[in-house]
Amino acid sequence: MNHEDGVFAKPGKDNPGKGHGKNKNSDSGGDRPKDGPKDGPKDEPKAEQNKIQVETDIYKGFAFDTDGNNVSKSFNLAAVGDVGCSSNAEKTVDNIQKNEPELVLPLGDLSYQKSANCWFDIMAPLKNKIFITLGYHDVNDGQAKIDQYYKSFQLDKPYYSFDYGKVHFIVMASESKFEKGSEQYNFVVQDLEETSKNKDVNWVIVTSYGPFYTSPSKHTAEKDLRDIYHPLFEKYNVDLVLQAHNHNYQRTFPISYYAGDSSKPTVTNQFTTDYNSQTDGIVFAIIGTGGEGFYPLDGQASYTATQFDRFGFLNIDISNGNPHTNLTGTFYDNKGEEVRDQFTIEKEIKNKNAD
Repeated sequence: MNHEDGVFAKPGKDNPGKGHGKNKNSDSGGDRPKDGPKDGPKDEPKAEQNKIQVETDIYKGFAFDTDGNNVSKSFNLAAVGDVGCSSNAEKTVDNIQKNEPELVLPLGDLSYQKSANCWFDIMAPLKNKIFITLGYHDVNDGQAKIDQYYKSFQLDKPYYSFDYGKVHFIVMASESKFEKGSEQYNFVVQDLEETSKNKDVNWVIVTSYGPFYTSPSKHTAEKDLRDIYHPLFEKYNVDLVLQAHNHNYQRTFPISYYAGDSSKPTVTNQFTTDYNSQTDGIVFAIIGTGGEGFYPLDGQASYTATQFDRFGFLNIDISNGNPHTNLTGTFYDNKGEEVRDQFTIEKEIKNKNAD
């Protein structure tokens, strides 16, 4: 893999278990990493690895079971990455609680410590609503920490998908193998193909810790991820991609993939909001604003509609209707719940069975 920021992560596990969507390839957890952190001795027995790691606890009741959810209703969700365990993270969780989301999507780098205990404690008010995306620190800080996430969220793979409220979610694992022909790639292709035929799905949202696009900041975008998956997302009409890794907020205009130089996508709508999902491109958002210190923004990419460094989260409202359905993203600043960004994507669904 050619990660543009030069950070290479050890391959991780590859799909969900009970309570976290579906494993359409019926994979077992057989390809789970059995070695330790990327920089540790790969052949060291697990028992020996755990001797140098802190004690970790398994947190019950955090896994979200989507069985029986009302697929026709409107709802809202919260998304944010790079949370950590600081007082800023606590304020972000308080801010999310006030908006009473039905789903919460942490976008990677959940905890920066050897154990995720403090993160679980901070996130406790939101348990039963969480679908995690794993980031660099989540998969490279030791097997004990990985196992803590897997057992607490009943996972057997780090990528998975699920349906909720006429929205199909794909949770990707950018720190695991994702090249063409990999298990993750095959899963995403099959999942998108099946979803394209599902009349009960109006929206497709993808989460990824690694960013496809970013303005100049500490980390650059992941070129291989972008070149493999952005054209695939266009083929299957993905609407929104949520990312983290850079500790700031960035949101693109709707953009389409440009094969000549994929770092320079084509902006298909230059308004700051009011997009049409069927005629415009895909919106990508980086929400690394959960609580860790900010990374500098050293310029603004031409395809970026807005960017800033404020702690807070992105609230997404899904409003189902017929013949139109709307997705509205609103970034709420932790300071006084100030709205720092807002955009709406509209889609016509008159040929689908909408309630």
